[in-house]
Amino acid sequence: MGKVLRFMSLSLLTLSLNVLANSDEMLLKQKLADMEQYRASFKQVVKDSSDEVVHQSTGRLVMARPNKLRWQTDSPDEVLLIADGEKVWNIDRFVEQVTIMSQRLIIADNPFVLLTNTSEEAWSQFEITKLADTEKFVVTPKADKGQIKRLILKFKGNQLIGLTMRDAQEQTSELRFTNIETQFSVVDDMFNPTFPETFTVDDQR
Repeated sequence: MGKVLRFMSLSLLTLSLNVLANSDEMLLKQKLADMEQYRASFKQVVKDSSDEVVHQSTGRLVMARPNKLRWQTDSPDEVLLIADGEKVWNIDRFVEQVTIMSQRLIIADNPFVLLTNTSEEAWSQFEITKLADTEKFVVTPKADKGQIKRLILKFKGNQLIGLTMRDAQEQTSELRFTNIETQFSVVDDMFNPTFPETFTVDDQR
């Protein structure tokens, strides 16, 4: 009888944990529901494993569902990254070079994908936990293969105001968003890369 009770207790505990995990996922989905498009300015601070600042930047970010991203760094260097749903274009105006990569490979096991993808297939790849008494959600890949090991999304109400990423090298990248918009017209030019013909193109697809 004791073994049966222990088994039942463990089963109920597992069931309870699964319910809590599912409720955290549903709550995050609700908060992201109004983010069919998202535009903001950002300040980024990157720290190494010793918590020393190694890089700082400012820029602008535009996201749109499904799977579209425009990331423009204005300072200290002018770099533009565009994901159009199939390809990722990295345009570095300082070195006059364009690198093209497969978006499918870039976003594999990357929790950032949940911001622009609502499919069950994408969400099933991650564990989602809400930090108690906060408006922060921790997103962790179930497979330990990607570059990003943990993503923390910070909200104010239903508005995404910041995020923190930790990578495989134990670097952390913190972004704070301002001038946030979620209601604007999305045009193709936002995700259509343009650059001078003189730029070197490195196609890595």
